[in-house]
Amino acid sequence: MEFTDVIKVRVSIRKYKTDPIPEEVFQKLYNALSLAPSGGNSQQFHFIFVRDRELRRKIVTEGCHQEYFFNAPLLVVGCCMPGKEFDVAIAMDHLILAATNEGLGTCWAGGGIVQSEFSKILGVPDGMITPIFTPVGYADEKPDAKPRKPLKELISTDGYK
Repeated sequence: MEFTDVIKVRVSIRKYKTDPIPEEVFQKLYNALSLAPSGGNSQQFHFIFVRDRELRRKIVTEGCHQEYFFNAPLLVVGCCMPGKEFDVAIAMDHLILAATNEGLGTCWAGGGIVQSEFSKILGVPDGMITPIFTPVGYADEKPDAKPRKPLKELISTDGYK
């Protein structure tokens, strides 16, 4: 898919088919993460690919209470040290765009959902946080694109205007 088309078609998906993701697609997602830029090329992030159905159920039941996280065949959880959230977010965006390019749906999530529950369930080391995650799978819905602000409200040149 042309890159601008990938950006245009990416939407948040909350309903997923149970169809498995082929192994060769996993490799493309892994590579997208490994190519993401990070401050000083430190790559201080780690991603957990939660493929096990029962583990996803436990995450939904004890952690996030978002059923669509369970229904997708994959949940990707980004881990990092505090202060490295930008780096893990950039890498997650690479994964999300790569998934879109492969015909998969995703839905950015983080912030308000209890990170400590994710950390406990997934055995994330002390000191690391799980600020961002996304379900990944084939969409079982086709939501309309959300309205976007006009460019003049988002961009200015040579100072904030």
